[in-house]
Amino acid sequence: MRISLVATIAVLVSLLGASASWAHHQPAPSSFTLAARGKVSQGLTVRPVLKKRRLIGLVVFKQPRRREVGTVLLGTFSGDPSIHWNLKVDGKRLSSGSYQIDLRVFANGKPTHIPGPRPRHLTISGQHVHVY
Repeated sequence: MRISLVATIAVLVSLLGASASWAHHQPAPSSFTLAARGKVSQGLTVRPVLKKRRLIGLVVFKQPRRREVGTVLLGTFSGDPSIHWNLKVDGKRLSSGSYQIDLRVFANGKPTHIPGPRPRHLTISGQHVHVY
């Protein structure tokens, strides 16, 4: 009985390690761009490049101290879709300031630990938005 219990625990540990490893090696978006027409009211266009169908979203950080503002779930996509974002996080439009935008693969409504592409930055000044 004791050997059986030890073997069962060993199998469970290896399965948990394998599932975490599997998630880590899944292709993340290879890159993405943000495009703005100039006015906050018009929002932004997010253009990810995805090799496989993935549930993606944005993690938004307020600069300069990289304080997390929140997450925005964009949906499930593949290829190079064009996705409109109204600059709202948790139902509230971003206020004036500088932000870092990370594109991430999501699972169960939360960002995974799969590394994403290089973050993008945007600045909101009054009613104008600038991406860089």
